[in-house]
Amino acid sequence: MLTSLDDAPQHGAGGPAPAVHFFDSDTALLDEAADFIDAALRAGGAGLLFATPEHVAELRRRLAGFGSADGGGNWYPGRLAVLDAEETLAAFMLDGQPDAGRFRAIVGKALAAAGANGGPVHAFAEMVTLLSARGEYDAAVGLEQLWNALGSDYHFSLFRGSPSAPLAAGGAFTHKPMRQHGAASAQLQNQQLEAEIARRKAAEQTLRRREKEFADFVENAAEGLHRVAGDGTIVWANRAELQMLGYSWDEYVGHHIADFHVDAPVIEHILTTLGSGGTLYDQPARLRCKDGSIRHVVIHSNGYFEDGQLRYTRCFTRDATERHQRDAALAQRDRMLLNAPVATALLAGPELRFRLANRRFHELVGRSGLEGQAFGAAFPHWQGSAIAGLLEQAYASAQPVTVEELRVELARADGGFEERYLQLSLEPLNDRPDHSAGEEQGVILVAADVTEQVRSRRSLERAHAEREQLLEELTAANRTKDDFLAMLGHELRNPLSPIVTALQLMRMRGEKAALREREIIERQVEHLVRLVDDLLDVARATRGQIELKIELVDVSLPVTKAVEMASPLLAQRGHRLALEIEPGMLWEGDAMRLAQVVSNLLTNAARYTEPGGEVKLQARRGNPGWLRIGVSDNGIGLAPEMLEQVFGLFFQGKRSVDRIEGGLGIGLALVRNIVELHGGSVEAHSGGLGQGSEFVVCLPLKNSNAAPETADTAEEPQQAGKRQRILVVDDNVDAADMLGQLLTAHGHKVAVFNDPFAALEAAGRLQPDLAVLDIGLPGLDGYELATRLRAVLGTHPCRLVALSGYGQDGDRLRSEEAGFARHLVKPIGPEQVAQLAAAP
Repeated sequence: MLTSLDDAPQHGAGGPAPAVHFFDSDTALLDEAADFIDAALRAGGAGLLFATPEHVAELRRRLAGFGSADGGGNWYPGRLAVLDAEETLAAFMLDGQPDAGRFRAIVGKALAAAGANGGPVHAFAEMVTLLSARGEYDAAVGLEQLWNALGSDYHFSLFRGSPSAPLAAGGAFTHKPMRQHGAASAQLQNQQLEAEIARRKAAEQTLRRREKEFADFVENAAEGLHRVAGDGTIVWANRAELQMLGYSWDEYVGHHIADFHVDAPVIEHILTTLGSGGTLYDQPARLRCKDGSIRHVVIHSNGYFEDGQLRYTRCFTRDATERHQRDAALAQRDRMLLNAPVATALLAGPELRFRLANRRFHELVGRSGLEGQAFGAAFPHWQGSAIAGLLEQAYASAQPVTVEELRVELARADGGFEERYLQLSLEPLNDRPDHSAGEEQGVILVAADVTEQVRSRRSLERAHAEREQLLEELTAANRTKDDFLAMLGHELRNPLSPIVTALQLMRMRGEKAALREREIIERQVEHLVRLVDDLLDVARATRGQIELKIELVDVSLPVTKAVEMASPLLAQRGHRLALEIEPGMLWEGDAMRLAQVVSNLLTNAARYTEPGGEVKLQARRGNPGWLRIGVSDNGIGLAPEMLEQVFGLFFQGKRSVDRIEGGLGIGLALVRNIVELHGGSVEAHSGGLGQGSEFVVCLPLKNSNAAPETADTAEEPQQAGKRQRILVVDDNVDAADMLGQLLTAHGHKVAVFNDPFAALEAAGRLQPDLAVLDIGLPGLDGYELATRLRAVLGTHPCRLVALSGYGQDGDRLRSEEAGFARHLVKPIGPEQVAQLAAAP
């Protein structure tokens, strides 16, 4: 496009001939047009634009400059008026030609308004250019003539586009400023001169203010700025630049820019690029500060050229130290992720696109080349899966997510899938859920294959569950066994009770017939009673229900009692017993249970020693503060592996075919349980099979001056009391009848009932003084029967005695709470029957 422009706007009729300028682009044309309009605005005159919207926007931007310092409108003192070239042209065109009347009415009116204040009027018009561009050359020539005609009536300068030799030049355009037209009187010229002087002063003031504002703008900008001459010398730098590097003006300005760059290749590249007309954006560089430190910066710069030569470069320097540190940290992070010993990947952006994935991650998923792919595209079979949902959750919430065991389907080498378990950790790169922090957005994925651990744990859990189930079954079986033993002992007491009572009755009657047979029965019943007692004790021991009655006793008393209890078996087997008891030893514990311990050890020695053997019992002080009781024999002995097993429940050594040794294998288990309840210990010693054995019990002694309890040397005979009315209620017919006969033999009036309801019905008539009630009655237990009896008897005094196969302290306490005066355990002995028969 060929365009022309006069050297300067002309005012008046004379002046130099127009000079022609050529422009290669709209940019150069608009720059000239902006300068043309700016001249009038700076002088306080008017600028008038008849241009296209695009050119109007560009001219406004150029005329705005740095804006107004006070923020109130335009910086220039003049006025700018704008009319759309196409709309204005359409308003005065008529039948394809510009109409003179319309033109004057529209354009003349605009010129008159622009020159109302007397200042210079500069107009830029593109209507002729628009007509020429449409090929309407006649209309374009006619429009130029109308512009020339306006010069006789209005004072203005015109920067316009019009056809220049259209036929010869093929549509090239010239831009000619129109000369000022019209004459003025001398007075008018003086007024114009004064106005011109005033406008020039205002323009100079405006220019000085703009220069001052511009200098303040660049000098105090927060960004570092400097200007470098074409030869590389720094010719100016603002305060921010100097403060950033720590130099004074003289230390920085006037020196070559390369003196401050750490990396020579970088500054060489910068100077070469700018010298060739290039522009730099975000060029990283390292600058040397005055204190010797290194400052990382980014540089934006371009050059200013005149006549093809670089005059200077404009440079913006931004401190990028934090950015460099962040970039270094991110690079270090990426290296760590790539070299991590577990599967690791970094997914960026809302699409969760793989930015990196290390070797172990590729091996885990059976894929390679994931970088650049979105997660959903790389793993379509995981869309909608738990792992995809967790990734989206971590990204959206900016909160870390951890899953200890996540089930996934991983690809196999054959193209199929297999179930695997991953320990998954998702760490967002940014902790702001609105993702507005300007930092990199994404999620770090760390996964460890824990499939084998999960399988091993589940196997262990199954084994544990099976073990727990087996333990429950064994516990239930053991509980059932304990319940059976307790019930067996209770049930055995019931038939023993009438047998013992019958034997007592036979003794009381002085019957001589079958005396030997009766003695045999008495011995065997006594043995059977002890077996039943052991059964009940072992049941209590396994449940932890053995209760001790602690008292201070002389050791000789329970030991002597134990010898008495074991004597029948020792005598039956023909053994010789050697007894040694150190006198004066006090012991605090359950005397009855200690007698049971020693008796069991003597019974064990008697059973496992050949007839006519030697058994020795020693009770003496052992270590200081301890009682040592030892039972030794010259019997069959113990193998080494049996020394500990012998105390196990139901353990029995090798037996002969005829089982002459007898026993249930629970005596020694009871010994250990009772001894340990007292804070002691028991051990077995033997030289081996056939070498005999020794069992040693150690118990803490009590150092006390208190007098021990002593046993009566002989039982005082029970005194016969007054004749009583006695009610016996027991569903065991034989036991009830035998007890009734025995009490009758003591001179009492006895009524026996096997049915509790029948007894209750007869109680009011019988008015008993004593009622012996079995606790385990059918239909109505002894506790309830006692309550109803008291209600029936009213104020009549009646002593209640409970009869039961259970004798724990809890059983006795319950009987006491139910109103029973005594609690007897089956089978009851002769002395207990005598006490019942005695007066209350």
